[in-house]
Amino acid sequence: MKRRKDAGGRSFGFQLTASFMACMAMLLVFIAASLITPLSDLLEQNAIDRTKETVLQSVSTMNIFVDRLLSTLYFSTTVLPDDVDGGVDGWVGQMNLIKKSNSDVLSIALFHQDGSLLGSTGASAVSAAPEEIRETEWFQKALNWGGTVTYFSAPHVQHLFSGQRTYVITLARSVFYQKGEQTAQGVVLMDVEYSSFSSLIDNVTLGSSGYIYVLDRQGELIAHPRLQLIYSGLAEENLTELSRFWVGQGRDEMDGRERVLISATLDQTRWRMVGVAYIDELLALQNTFVRLIMAVLVCAVLLSVAVATVMSYRLMLPIRRFAGSISRVESGDLNVTIPETGFREVRDISAAFNRMLARIRALMDQIVQEQEKKRLYELNALQAQINPHFLYNTLDSIIWMEERGRNREAIVMVSSLAKFFRISISKGRSEITVREELEQVRNYLIIQKMRFKDKFTYEITCDEAALGETTVKLIVQPMVENVINHAIDETQSEALHISIHAGVTEDELIFTVADDGVGMPPEVVEQLLVAPAGKSGIGIKNVHERIQLTYGEQYGLKVESVEDEGTTVTIRLPRTKGGEAG
Repeated sequence: MKRRKDAGGRSFGFQLTASFMACMAMLLVFIAASLITPLSDLLEQNAIDRTKETVLQSVSTMNIFVDRLLSTLYFSTTVLPDDVDGGVDGWVGQMNLIKKSNSDVLSIALFHQDGSLLGSTGASAVSAAPEEIRETEWFQKALNWGGTVTYFSAPHVQHLFSGQRTYVITLARSVFYQKGEQTAQGVVLMDVEYSSFSSLIDNVTLGSSGYIYVLDRQGELIAHPRLQLIYSGLAEENLTELSRFWVGQGRDEMDGRERVLISATLDQTRWRMVGVAYIDELLALQNTFVRLIMAVLVCAVLLSVAVATVMSYRLMLPIRRFAGSISRVESGDLNVTIPETGFREVRDISAAFNRMLARIRALMDQIVQEQEKKRLYELNALQAQINPHFLYNTLDSIIWMEERGRNREAIVMVSSLAKFFRISISKGRSEITVREELEQVRNYLIIQKMRFKDKFTYEITCDEAALGETTVKLIVQPMVENVINHAIDETQSEALHISIHAGVTEDELIFTVADDGVGMPPEVVEQLLVAPAGKSGIGIKNVHERIQLTYGEQYGLKVESVEDEGTTVTIRLPRTKGGEAG
């Protein structure tokens, strides 16, 4: 170690001091050059982007509102006096319905091209002469545009109708209708309450002082939170900067405060919606940022105190990492890989520990493989549990039939028994088709039917699409065996009926085994899938476990039973053949 120190020519104290000075210098340079200016710009841009989003949301809301008004006006120009029963009165009735369904509409009126009123709703008699109406801007422009464009007025007090002095925005559109045998031109006027427009922007705030207002195509104010004050000369709005651009972003200054102006266009009217946000409010986070920088500088001063601790920490870091990795292994995480860094001794220990972990993982993988094989052995063992009592009883029945000369019945029973065991063996296959599974159940029922005479009847049905699907074998027959052994009531005069069906859905193969026997109480049903197999041969629990071992825990059996009414067992498996459900 002494040779290393002499070779370096520098003491630990010098290195510590140099490291401290370098850290302080780099920290201050980093703060000054990399954080303050970029982060200030980022905060400002983020604030402006949020303001843009608010303005665009307001534009979308206003577009929807204007579209609804235009749809209402367009409908009033398509339903004309010659198109409805009752002429003008019928048209007025239609407009009454429109007005009732749209609370923003104050009045709708239809004028002839000479200025005379043909009909109206929501308005009283016209207070102006036809000649005066013909001279109005909305009337002339609507006639000249010929129904291709809708006229929108600036906010004004409506003096056209007697007794009406409401602040409105007027929409007008030219229409053509049949008057006698001639086509006449007219104008439909629709007054919309100004408050309906202003309410869309009054509640929108950009910061604590910012707001939104609307200009028409000529740059006149349509809606403004202080419109009445502006019209009265008690307030003003600086529109100079907006004359330099139609849409986009700009800046101006008003009352000594710098503002950001964001302008966007409404689709139908080509009006402009302008958002006004004050820079000092958008950049309120900069004060917080300055305080943060001051805190960082204080921390930089305190860094000198922490240098010694940091150095010792770095010296001990490889050992601490090694101890942490051992703790993770102790908690059960065997996928840990210890970095082979630090001193040579630490690297050697880390390498040896990594080799040991690799050996442990290999042994764990071996155990997992052995457990998987054990699971397969258990599965095969479950499939092999065929009730020997069924074979003994069947053979006894065959001998009894032979002794009594009932050879034909004995032949049928022997044939069914042979088919039953041929399918059960299935050349060692663990899976068979639905057709084979149902054929095995049919052979089983033929045998039991001959044994039990008239104690039960049965019915086997199957969807065509299910016949070619595959299933683990011996899952339906144990259900039928349970029915015969437990559901038959000797005191009943009627025979038990067993219904077996196989069908498919888009993803699943479903068997149902239903009977109208004695049923089971709820506490018995709850224990069926957890209790060990009893006299029922393979047993419901074993079939359930075999399905889950093969396909997963989301599949298996569901038992539903009502006492004195019967039991239904539903078996769910995944479709393996695919195709559409039949």
